[in-house]
Amino acid sequence: MGNKLGIAFASAIAGGLLISRLGRRWGATEDEVHASLPGDDVIPHPMLETTHAVTIQAPASAVWPWLAQAGYRGAGRAGWYTDAAWDPILGKYILPLLAPAGDLPGNGIAPSVDRILPEFQQVAVGDIIPDGPPGTAWFTVREVKPGQALVLYSDSHTRYLTPPRLQGTRWASYGEFTWVFVLRPEGGGATRLILRTRARFGPRALRSIAPLPFYLADFVFARLLLRGVKTRAEHFVGRQAPAARASRPVKA
Repeated sequence: MGNKLGIAFASAIAGGLLISRLGRRWGATEDEVHASLPGDDVIPHPMLETTHAVTIQAPASAVWPWLAQAGYRGAGRAGWYTDAAWDPILGKYILPLLAPAGDLPGNGIAPSVDRILPEFQQVAVGDIIPDGPPGTAWFTVREVKPGQALVLYSDSHTRYLTPPRLQGTRWASYGEFTWVFVLRPEGGGATRLILRTRARFGPRALRSIAPLPFYLADFVFARLLLRGVKTRAEHFVGRQAPAARASRPVKA
């Protein structure tokens, strides 16, 4: 019995360490993890920080439009590109916990788009990026460098770290976090897309139990988001290339 408990305890520790490792830095290099990025100064002393990254075989100019238009699908924006793996779960199980049924779209949440939305390409500091039905969660744009960096800030998401019945009590969660998207050119016309999350929250009881679930959720969501952007940007560039070749004049 003692051996089984020891094995189970060791397995739990190993699993926790693995989740923490993946949650902190999926796909990111040592240099990217330790680099100073735009938006780090918004939350200078975070309780939690993660850095994820992916290489996209497309120039930054072809990746940026997907970031500029991202946001809650119910508000007409493009979604977060997490596709079928996450969107149905979000629409069916999570959004109903955040808002009255009347505020939700009829079919839960629509899939993320796979096209450029011209009406959402102009992003400015101070813009509000909705991330749920009215009255729930949203981001404020803190910094914009088109083709280089987008810094999103929220103090509305952290309230949902505790169940609704605890809201308004001393156990209610509070805090802030940032999402920072950074584009860095790579050789051969590729782009490195980095996503950094920095967060701090309370109360004290939540701080002791939240890190592991936070890292797990951040790993899953960030991985889906980055891959979703990668797939769309590469597919878009792939479609544009034959059209560009066809439009070139034929030499006599």
